[in-house]
Amino acid sequence: MKHNKKLLPAWLLVLIDSALIAVYILGFYYSYYLNPRQLESAGVKTNQERQDSLSNSSMNFNDVESAAGGNETDTANENIIDETVGANQSAASDETTPPKTTDNSTATGNLRTKFAQHFSDTVVSTDNSYTSRDISIQVNKYTEGSDGNIVTYYVADIYIADITCLASGFAKDTYGIGYAEDLLSMDESFNAILAINGDYYGNGGDGVVIRNGEVYRKTSSDSDVCVLYYDGTMKTYSADEFDVNRAITDGAYQAWCFGPELLDKAGRSITEFTASRHIKEENPRTAIGYYESGHYAFVVVDGRQSGYSYGMTLSELSDLFENLGCKTAYNLDGGKSSEMSFHDTLVNRPAEGGREVSDCIMIKEVK
Repeated sequence: MKHNKKLLPAWLLVLIDSALIAVYILGFYYSYYLNPRQLESAGVKTNQERQDSLSNSSMNFNDVESAAGGNETDTANENIIDETVGANQSAASDETTPPKTTDNSTATGNLRTKFAQHFSDTVVSTDNSYTSRDISIQVNKYTEGSDGNIVTYYVADIYIADITCLASGFAKDTYGIGYAEDLLSMDESFNAILAINGDYYGNGGDGVVIRNGEVYRKTSSDSDVCVLYYDGTMKTYSADEFDVNRAITDGAYQAWCFGPELLDKAGRSITEFTASRHIKEENPRTAIGYYESGHYAFVVVDGRQSGYSYGMTLSELSDLFENLGCKTAYNLDGGKSSEMSFHDTLVNRPAEGGREVSDCIMIKEVK
């Protein structure tokens, strides 16, 4: 007797296939991105011949670019405060808008001498500031807008006399994929004074990774690249412009691959970015800015929190860095990753409580 073979309905077959594909994708994602595995460094050391321009107080430094900084801010001795800018308040108020540096003199001589007014012979630490012989940090909180359009962000104004005071660190102190750690934990393990999340290099296998003068990965990607050189200059490049071998020869000290770049070559804000639509929209942000050799800014913007901070678009972040007076600025990993710690304490209020990240950028004593 012949029996008819009973077939499953087409919709059920599609559902089963979809489930199998989802399981395969999740398994691959876990094994490749979440399952920790150490990677081998490229083992290349960058050219450090220009390091002496920052790291040795007895040597001279010649900065061929216009200096953008050097002036004390009106809030230098205040605690981190919540300053709200209402709709009718002036955007130029000293208490509501970050001070813009206007000194355009050409820098000549050692940075410790050049920025002498910012450093101190002994360590002086307050709730929102830190000064020593090599480091000056001032952290301030700003709240702008009103009603349903509020944004809260933090700006760390940083001077260093030794480039190695601006360092990077890997989660678990290990270069690899799948390693992640809370920012505060990394802050404490590396003895950082100030720290922000980095570019989350461990979330993929592409993009250059240069940290503290060592080249870990040379592969290219379609993202903008930010390079901090041993002479203290910081530059951003599009994927087409960037040449990793040239950067190594020129003395790249750090290189991050996330982006996009936030200012044009003249230091003006931009509106067109090499980023997806989601990245361009309002989000929590972390970014790094450059005024001149030895003078930098760390910025963290809180977001996705109604009534406290909605975040910033890339265009708004670009405007902020132009208003700060930076020449170069670069967007780092954001969203729940956006965090800033100072004095071993989390400064901002990260979205959904934050998340562990694969790397950090920090300011620390090196002597």
